[in-house]
Amino acid sequence: MSKPRLSPSPRRAAACAVAASLTLAGSAVAAGETETTATDTTLTVSPRVVLAAPQPSPVAFPGITRVREGAALPRRWVVVSRDVQIVRGAEIAFAAFRMTCPKDATWRGGTASDDIAASVLDRDARSGKRSVFVLATFATSAVRAGDTATGKVFALCR
Repeated sequence: MSKPRLSPSPRRAAACAVAASLTLAGSAVAAGETETTATDTTLTVSPRVVLAAPQPSPVAFPGITRVREGAALPRRWVVVSRDVQIVRGAEIAFAAFRMTCPKDATWRGGTASDDIAASVLDRDARSGKRSVFVLATFATSAVRAGDTATGKVFALCR
């Protein structure tokens, strides 16, 4: 009787090692392709820029007739703006940030421009607060993966 062999023959071991390395190499290539095609969404929000009277208002604010686009800001009115850039990746993401009025001024309204839309996330978003939490979004049907949505978010303060 022959002794049972516990280890495979050298030829069989070499064949198994080659097959395993080819399988691992194929899965590594597939994983590398997945990582390069599935990009991340990149969000950029600039520091705030403050415009005060007598500078012209960059936009009109819905529901506020005293401030008109292109017209000089009335005394004691202030516009705070932030540039927003969203480079859409494989998965959609939006930017959330705080819009803060200067000291001794309170939030009166807000709007957005270009590709960016904004909505206030605070539960109590009434006038009279110094800052509000804002969500900047874009039209997902209009911006494809790899494209960029840009615009500004504005807060009107007094």
